[in-house]
Amino acid sequence: MDPGVRRRAASRPRAPRADTRMTDELADALRATDELELITAGRRSSRPHSVRVWFAYDGESLWLRTDRDADWLRNLDRDPRATVRVGTHEIAVRREPITDEAAALRELIELWRTKYGQEWVADWYVERGRVPVRLRLVKEDR
Repeated sequence: MDPGVRRRAASRPRAPRADTRMTDELADALRATDELELITAGRRSSRPHSVRVWFAYDGESLWLRTDRDADWLRNLDRDPRATVRVGTHEIAVRREPITDEAAALRELIELWRTKYGQEWVADWYVERGRVPVRLRLVKEDR
């Protein structure tokens, strides 16, 4: 299994709660939390698929990294919409296309090194065919 990813049984699908707008509290949680729970729709079953992953937050998007054959990435290939849980917060996200994977991966690695520390984010994160994933936060206007 890929370092930084833990699988667990997905919970029942839920619509994002009313408090899913971007708040200072949520932004602080995204900056402080090491892992998030990413919930995608299964590409065949449409049932929720949940994984815990490392990420970095740049103020607008969440940056993740994975192997090309990861289930959750293939789910996002089929349907770019997903939900992220961080603590008690839940927010809708959408996978954004990346045109220059090499540049995006370098940016992601620098964000990760800042967040997790140089010793935890080795160069092999880049060298072994990893895929950068950018999830744009879907901000609700209420």
